[in-house]
Amino acid sequence: MRKHHKESLLLLALVLGLGLAFGRLGHSEADYNSPSLSEFSEQCADLAKKVADGTVFLSVVRNQHGEIGRGLGTGFVIDAVKGVVVTNAHVMEGGQTAMVHFSDGREVKGTLMGVDKQTDLAVLDIPPGAAHHQLAWGDSDALRPGNLVMAVGSPLGLEGTTSLGVVSALGRQLKMVEDSYEDFLQFDAFIDRGSSGGPLVNMEGEVIGINTAIGGDGGGDPMWRGIGYAIPTAIAKRYVEDLATTGTVRRGWIGISVLGLNPQGAKLRGLDHTYGVEITAVLPAGPAAKAGLSKGDVILAIDGREVRTANQVKARVAAVAPGDSVKMKILSNRAMRTIRLTVGERPTRDN
Repeated sequence: MRKHHKESLLLLALVLGLGLAFGRLGHSEADYNSPSLSEFSEQCADLAKKVADGTVFLSVVRNQHGEIGRGLGTGFVIDAVKGVVVTNAHVMEGGQTAMVHFSDGREVKGTLMGVDKQTDLAVLDIPPGAAHHQLAWGDSDALRPGNLVMAVGSPLGLEGTTSLGVVSALGRQLKMVEDSYEDFLQFDAFIDRGSSGGPLVNMEGEVIGINTAIGGDGGGDPMWRGIGYAIPTAIAKRYVEDLATTGTVRRGWIGISVLGLNPQGAKLRGLDHTYGVEITAVLPAGPAAKAGLSKGDVILAIDGREVRTANQVKARVAAVAPGDSVKMKILSNRAMRTIRLTVGERPTRDN
């Protein structure tokens, strides 16, 4: 473990300790029910064990330049009965199989079921019942900056490495691949090469993100620099289900082009803070047109979550299954309204 990482954990412990101490001020012993720092430590250890049991280390067999090589990565079991493992597309790049290593030392062969490079997701098939533990999906949209999260992975090949940190920001875009669908969670729990595809969990042990990139430049920096990025489950969950059942993904589409508002544009529209994206074009006869959306309308939120960039709208709409509905908060002629529209299937690379 690096020196700066140790210092980060000590600082986190100090902050938690101060928070517990200040929390006692003004409260009697009778009404103070918060855990002590030692109790919190034990709870974190229990959480780490639970998550590690559902996390796997991947040794990927792949062909590079005509020679068989091995790549390393992480994944997690989302369905132990059927045998479904989730990881990143870039972990499986050039490979169709991987040795899947469980936390108890067992290993089985996994076969690639499907991959989606635009979201950097891949799904592996392992023998049904081979996994003794699985993890559950959580609600990534419930997260706020400052929420505690835990990452488990295999940084630099060190299996079962656990790290505690906080959500730093939401809605990040790195443009890792062409035509990507990115709405990353940013966090500061330690990950490094080999942790890609591992779970990022909330304090209930639910997966709220899939660890994908490190550094501050879209993952180009080969070593961790204090920033990690994860695919939120709000984006990943349905794609994983698609890949596990059909090997491909279907993306939602409503037939619009959009542009994010700047502070001046938000102020001119009477918004109290800078958010929302303006519709710059509506495709005739598309889902948006049928729902009554028009050029100049501003999309403020999708399914209750504020949007700030064009890419967030693209990623959020694409993650809705074609045929399902989506709720949008709209600003039209300075009047707020909420609409629900049925999402179509994306036919081209247009929004």
